[in-house]
Order: sequence, then C-alpha cells, then structure tokens
Amino acid sequence: MKLQWKILTASALCLTLAAPLSAAPTDVVATVNGRSIQQKDVDGYIRDFNLTPEQAQRSELIINELVSRELVYQDALKKKLDKRADVITELEQVRVKILLNAAVREAMQANPITEEEMKKEYQAQLPKMQQQEFHARHILVKTEEEAKALITALERGADFSTLANEKSLDSSAQDGGDLGWFPAGQMVEPFAAAVSSMKKGSYSKAPVQTQFGWHIIALDDTRQGQAPDYETIKPQLQNFLQQRHIATYLEKLRSGAKVDIKVK
Repeated sequence: MKLQWKILTASALCLTLAAPLSAAPTDVVATVNGRSIQQKDVDGYIRDFNLTPEQAQRSELIINELVSRELVYQDALKKKLDKRADVITELEQVRVKILLNAAVREAMQANPITEEEMKKEYQAQLPKMQQQEFHARHILVKTEEEAKALITALERGADFSTLANEKSLDSSAQDGGDLGWFPAGQMVEPFAAAVSSMKKGSYSKAPVQTQFGWHIIALDDTRQGQAPDYETIKPQLQNFLQQRHIATYLEKLRSGAKVDIKVK
C-alpha cells in the first residue's frame, strides 16, 4: 500500500515538532540544525496518521517526513511568522481546541461509562427496539383521482401486485409494490399512521397522501420486532451514553457560570 505523506498539510504541521537537543542519544533518530527528532515523534506520527503496520515499518520515510516538517517549522520561526497577527489567531484556536479535548477527556475519565450503565440503558431501550413491524405493499401515483380509480379496480377484483407493477411510480413497482418488513416509524407519518391502523390482509379504502404522492397500501402481515442482542448494539450504547455524559458535564459547567447571550 502506498504511504501518503502529509508534509505541507495543516494537520501534519499541527502535530508535535522536534524536541530540543537534550534527549537521550538513544532516543534521537535525526537532528536538524541542532534540534532533535526523537523516536516518540516517529511513534506520534504513526499514531496520528493511523498508519498500517506495513507503513509504520518504513521508518526512513517517516523520519525524512519529520525532517522536512522540522525544516519548514524552523523556516517559519526564522521569518517570524509566529509573530504575525493572523498566525497568532490560528495558534490560539489550535490551543483552545487541544484544551477543550483535554478537558472533555478528563471529565469522561472521572465519570467513565460502566458495563452496568450500558446494560441498564439496553433494558430501557428494549421496548423501542421491539416495536411492531409491518409487511406491506403499496402503489404510488401522482393524483388522488388516480389513487381512487385504483381502489375501485381493487374492489372489482384486480390484483394488487399487478396494479403496482403497472401503475406505481415507486421503485418497488417491479416487486409488486412490496416494501418488505419495517417498523411504522421508518415511514413518513401519514403512511405510518395508516398502516398502523389497518388489519392484516386488508388494503386502504381511501388514498393516503404524503409528500411523495398518493398511496394505496396493502397490509400483508405484522410481527413483533426483534431487538438486537446486547453485544451487537454495545458500541452504539457506549456512544449514546458518552454523549449523555458530555451533556451532563456541560450542564454542570453552565449551572455554575454566568452566561449572558446578547443575540436574540
């Protein structure tokens, strides 16, 4: 796999630059005008750019990249770019971002997500994940008049799937209007409300309007939805709870602060 070098990208230049020439000799992998590049800089580069093990083995290329970056850094200092107003603003923004991330990490470490908390949240979410599911077909047309005409045809014995295949504007037409299994909440509200009120084996006696057009719906079957097992959904639970912990952290900060928002 080709290693994509990052020499003049903003993200690369924001990474840790070379350290002063005071490191232990065994840690130094190169020097640039008296400043050392250490093994930890190489390790940091591998980590920050998420290099593969194969890419990480190409240490000479990585070191040369770090040397190039150090040369650019030294040139920027020589030109006193760090004293320029726009650069000072950018540096401050980077500093703020790093401190924000550090503060959130520390808050999360002080209040870590536990296995017990995730299992409790899983149980709390089970009713939502086990909601009723529907197996339905539909025919989508542009106007209410077209939809009413199709309902009349169904009442006279026309086959629903055949009509869907011939008349429906939806991509499901080639499958006879079959939408497969879905929870009602997956559909837009007028459609969801209609299918939820229908009896198995029936079709809608009045057209259902959504932003897509006019629908005639046939409900073939219903079933109780099966929730994913705990281990499958664990990463999502962890992410959800992490966001909740962050929200709690922010609420605590706000409650102890004086905030005056001027914009209405």
